[in-house]
Amino acid sequence: MPCVFFFNTITAQNYQAIHGSSFAGSLGAASNPASIVHVPYAWDITPVSFQTKQSTNAFKVENYSFLSSPSNATLLAESGTLKRFLFTNQDIHLLNTRLRLNDKSAIAFGANVRNYVFATTSTTNWLDTTRSLADFLKINVDLVPLSGESRGAAWFELYGTYARTVISNGGRVLNGGITVKINRAVAGEIVNANDLSYTPSGSRYLVNAGNVQYGYSANFDKIKSSNTSSQNAKLFLQNTYASISVDMGLEYILLENDEDADGGEYAYRTKIGISMMDVGRNKYRFGRNSRYAASVKPGVTDTVLENKFSNLGSFDDFNDSLASIVNTFSQNNGPFNIYQPTRLIVNVDQHIADNFFVNAELTFSVLSLVPKKLPYVKDMNLLAVTPRWETRLLGAYLPVLLNTKNQLWVGGAIKAGPILLGTHNLANLFSKNKSANGGFYLALTFRPGKNHDGESNNNADRQSGKSKRSIRCPKF
Repeated sequence: MPCVFFFNTITAQNYQAIHGSSFAGSLGAASNPASIVHVPYAWDITPVSFQTKQSTNAFKVENYSFLSSPSNATLLAESGTLKRFLFTNQDIHLLNTRLRLNDKSAIAFGANVRNYVFATTSTTNWLDTTRSLADFLKINVDLVPLSGESRGAAWFELYGTYARTVISNGGRVLNGGITVKINRAVAGEIVNANDLSYTPSGSRYLVNAGNVQYGYSANFDKIKSSNTSSQNAKLFLQNTYASISVDMGLEYILLENDEDADGGEYAYRTKIGISMMDVGRNKYRFGRNSRYAASVKPGVTDTVLENKFSNLGSFDDFNDSLASIVNTFSQNNGPFNIYQPTRLIVNVDQHIADNFFVNAELTFSVLSLVPKKLPYVKDMNLLAVTPRWETRLLGAYLPVLLNTKNQLWVGGAIKAGPILLGTHNLANLFSKNKSANGGFYLALTFRPGKNHDGESNNNADRQSGKSKRSIRCPKF
């Protein structure tokens, strides 16, 4: 599928280290829109940030870490009997900006590019000695029927966030926020393979049944080798559809009783956030080579499959070969939707002492609870606990993550001035066979100096009633 290659090669929401932090600024809107109010400076701008994360048990990368040269890297399939999976997501944030409007409200806006892909299979076996289709079928004969599925979606989004204080009662504050996003669906793919079964027949294997549906977004069909790169890019982006999605969140804060505590009026003991993220879908139209195939013809063996699907030169050749071995073969036409990774996030941030905090976050996939099976992409987050030491300019973070596939990663991140640099899995740095699971993130965020962040810093201002949160002109 051409989409699969696109999704895995684009250089593209998850900056785990700063989730729940009051210093997250505009990036905080990506996990809870309400978080942009309780921020101890009047504005911040993230001109660019990048994040990538992947999780798989289908293959491993040997002889490579993030600190070594990729020239010696080797990609190997994982042996054993297991349900295989691959999850990956990336994003780029561009000109994400947050502005404090007054002492009770703030806005944020910007542009993002986002991409999610996942693929899963039923239980299958794989050995290092597997060299042919017959070898594979032999060691999986007791595991039929076989199945698998894949979803992928990439999109641009322009977003606007508004958040304000709903309740302020002494030492307790409740903030609420909403984000509206205008999306442009860039690329999509969908694959379903079900009930693939076969039986031994002498020294061969006879395919009995199975059905498969595969499709991709039609804008891939606009790419022509005869066009220039700029022409292909223009045609590719012109043939896309727009949609709207929303994020919603609440943040309940127990403030520090001591007015002189580090952090001033923004110091807190406990912060509890609840948010519903990415409620929406992306719309695509099936490409011309999207197909549905079912009802295998008699006499189709592993030898027939190898002969028909070896040395294919194009997608048309693949479709012609598949059509020759099934009784039902039809083109997928019209629009299709892929829902965004709608999820409920519960985040608790606890101040321990001085500049030390502990953040805990639990993520629930909402669409997995819907009785009707919807085509959607999945976020891999499940549980994260992040101890951190953090000031306005510096920070050290140690996020411990458990994902939906029960993989446990210990990550790390540092903040130095405007730079945030982190990895989802420290093993990516120190082990040469762990880079298939993990990823990294990098953000560049500018915020005002302490004397220009909109806070009053002297008793005269306080006594005159000037707001400590009023917005001031940005000074770089």
